[in-house]
Amino acid sequence: MAAKLNVDMNYAIMTINSQIVYKPLDQNKDPEPDNDHEVYVGNLPLHYTIEKFINFSKKSGPIYSVRLLKGNGGLNKGFGYIMYRNLAAVEVAIDMYNGTLLKESEMGKPLIVQKSLRNTIMMIYGLSQRNNTKHFIKNEINFFVLNHPSLLLKFECEDDSKIFLSFKSLKAAQIFKKKLKDSFNRYGVKMYYFNDTENWRISYDYHQILVCYT
Repeated sequence: MAAKLNVDMNYAIMTINSQIVYKPLDQNKDPEPDNDHEVYVGNLPLHYTIEKFINFSKKSGPIYSVRLLKGNGGLNKGFGYIMYRNLAAVEVAIDMYNGTLLKESEMGKPLIVQKSLRNTIMMIYGLSQRNNTKHFIKNEINFFVLNHPSLLLKFECEDDSKIFLSFKSLKAAQIFKKKLKDSFNRYGVKMYYFNDTENWRISYDYHQILVCYT
């Protein structure tokens, strides 16, 4: 039996690209909160419906929107996102649900509930093989962000071709991008927001973190 859902006034469920989304109809009157209001929910049952996910989301606080990634054959991909209207609800959701099991959970997989990384990771690529250029770029990055309180983690690919910087918020990532845009352009170095964390293989070291993207 499908989960019952009382759709909030001025809200709708819609399909956008490969996502089923529940959000306000008029985002001009009701703009989206900052990205630090969003949580990632992983290990969802593949047959979990958008109605169940919305009802689940509302238990930890007022929501702005819910996104469920579509899979094949009417299933989902096992993960989705909840955008809360206030930051307090983010922490409540993480405390309430991270590591817990839904009654529908498959093979005893506990939920993974954590802050979303959407648009808070910068990927820097196009690093010249010339040592002096690469040295300059790394010095620029270290000067601006290495000890900055908004920086969560710094990743470097094992082949030295890319650098990843993870920030606490979208705003912090935007400030970094603006500060380094001119000097990076001068050397042909590119930056863009990197969202696909599903394909990272991370190996931890005491001094640094190496990331390979597959």
